[in-house]
Amino acid sequence: MRFCYRCGISEEEGGPLIEGLCQVCYRKENPVLLIGEEVNTELCQNCGSYKKRGVWVDPRSYELEELIFEVAENALLEELEDSFSEKIREYEVVSPEELEEIENLPVGRAVVSFEPLDFHIEHFPAIIVYEVRVKARTHELQRELHDERKKVTVYVRQTVCPRCQKFLGGYFEAILQVRAEGRPLSEEERKAIGKLVEEKVDEIMRKDRMGFIQDTIEKEEGLDFYMGSTSSARKIAQAIRERFGGTISEAYELVGLDRQTSREVYRTSVSVRIPKFRKGDIVADRRGNVYEVERVDGKGLTLKNLENWESEHLDWKTAKRERVDTVEHEESEAMVTSVTHGEVQLMDMESYETYELNRPPFEVDEGEVYRMVRVGKRKYFRGKK
Repeated sequence: MRFCYRCGISEEEGGPLIEGLCQVCYRKENPVLLIGEEVNTELCQNCGSYKKRGVWVDPRSYELEELIFEVAENALLEELEDSFSEKIREYEVVSPEELEEIENLPVGRAVVSFEPLDFHIEHFPAIIVYEVRVKARTHELQRELHDERKKVTVYVRQTVCPRCQKFLGGYFEAILQVRAEGRPLSEEERKAIGKLVEEKVDEIMRKDRMGFIQDTIEKEEGLDFYMGSTSSARKIAQAIRERFGGTISEAYELVGLDRQTSREVYRTSVSVRIPKFRKGDIVADRRGNVYEVERVDGKGLTLKNLENWESEHLDWKTAKRERVDTVEHEESEAMVTSVTHGEVQLMDMESYETYELNRPPFEVDEGEVYRMVRVGKRKYFRGKK
């Protein structure tokens, strides 16, 4: 007959010996819940982010109480995972009620539950006391599972994350410059670009924590966005080009050395130059056809031929090949005074001069005033006033 070398109980009475120990002594000598009584963690007082496996992440909730519990539970779980006995190969977190029902587990598996017993989160450091319970099997001869409990106090302190340190210090890695070719940005374009940049930054910040806008400078010729990361500036530049068309270029400037890595630090200027064309512009191609610009986007131009009033779309490559460009023109208003089968007589509303044009490919009414445009020696209808 064999006996437990720790308490002396016989194998017949204390169950099959495991490594020379009875069932009770084996569980006592081989605990699985090795977490300490205190766990310390931090959250950023500015943005609410916290470290998850050493990487700063944004929280699921920004409501203070939910945020504190999220940070505390993450720290508790990480500490639990790191402190399990080496005999535990896998674990699962369940509710206390589910854990109570578990009576059998495979060897090497643990099941954990935890719940707060007390907390004080009115000020920092926030303090939450958890009861942690673990059931596990570490040897095939075990008749009863390990069933261990421990009170663990989690302290949540405030700090400032690296991103916010840089942001508050005025840090920026890239300048995104938005300009238009041969002209300043219009007020409408400034508003549309500003809105697009805000939307894109919200999207980028979910993956790139340094994708913030440090500052926005409005200049006479366009907009400058001071960005926390070069990659975010490039992504936003691409989004602007896809919406408005244009070209992207980059320039680099050495600004110093990174104190932590000793690497050279470059500041990047990402420049987006959107096309000169705007909706309503009068343009002509290499053949002398005159158009009104109906739409400008990343894919090209939609033009209305003022001779036959038919619309066509040109991609940017075709527009360049056809040498589409703005032309000098004069705008005016004229009243239709008479309409025949093939001609329309009009009177200029400023000079009262009368002139005839071929009847346009749409219905015109006597007495109506139309917007006109003159390119060279020819006049074209643009539409009703």
